[in-house]
Amino acid sequence: MIARYIKAILITGGIIMLLVGLQFIAPQQLLHIQNLVVSDSAGLLFARHWGLLVACLGGLTVYSAYHPPLRAPVIIAVTIEKICLVGVLLASMDDPALKPMLPVIALDGLFIVLFLLYLSGKRNAAE
Repeated sequence: MIARYIKAILITGGIIMLLVGLQFIAPQQLLHIQNLVVSDSAGLLFARHWGLLVACLGGLTVYSAYHPPLRAPVIIAVTIEKICLVGVLLASMDDPALKPMLPVIALDGLFIVLFLLYLSGKRNAAE
């Protein structure tokens, strides 16, 4: 069922991830919008790197929407990244500085569910 909508899901999710790539260009400004503060150069380096990583995954996600043979491997990679991020954030929720990350948990959680449903449907179709 979800396979019917996977192209739109991949494009939507990929564009959202591509927008996170703006953090590579302007990390302090984007972190400020999220009420997050990183003042040291090492923290900004990691914020930029994370923005670049997410943008690359977003680009691959959009690309896989138009290239079906790549969908499963890209979705697996993106899902692993999202599961790890959500896990780390949930484990750190006692830190008040990370409260602005709740929307990230919700949105990435939604994409985790959608991607796992898609992958489980592909597995069942292959059996």
